[in-house]
Amino acid sequence: MAEPLIRARSGPPPVEQLHRLWLAVSRAGGAVNFLPDSPESEVRAAAEAAVDELRSGELALLTLDDGPALLGTVFLRPGTGPRTGHRADVVRLMVDPASQGRGWGAALLDAAAAHARTLGLRQLRLSARGGTALPAFYAARGWTEVGLFPDALQLHSGEFRDEHWFQLAL
Repeated sequence: MAEPLIRARSGPPPVEQLHRLWLAVSRAGGAVNFLPDSPESEVRAAAEAAVDELRSGELALLTLDDGPALLGTVFLRPGTGPRTGHRADVVRLMVDPASQGRGWGAALLDAAAAHARTLGLRQLRLSARGGTALPAFYAARGWTEVGLFPDALQLHSGEFRDEHWFQLAL
């Protein structure tokens, strides 16, 4: 099998591909806005909304593709206006659970930073769910933690996690 390819997409992936990936990551416990037992219809609706945002230009997308299969994504939401136009938010860094552990998450994150530089951006920011390996993952890649919101994320009734905010100067 050839090495998967990371690329900036000029158009959105098919909704079904994005839905399948997002659902697999969610079911595996990935911190991508859904709980493992979230209804499949909610994940599909989010995939449809993301594709609409890609079509409108509100989001940019880099993908990890292996032929026709979508193995990973990272989205950039550029800032708008004179006060935030120099930065973007990194959202939904996802790698298919069957492909994890190969460095693809780090490669997608690095590709997002490189793509942001080509867009003339000066800064990226993202948030990460506490109680996972994610804060250490981002810190190990040169991201600076700039804020912590205690108990900001509710996972299940009575279970809360901190939300860590990171910034990367480009």
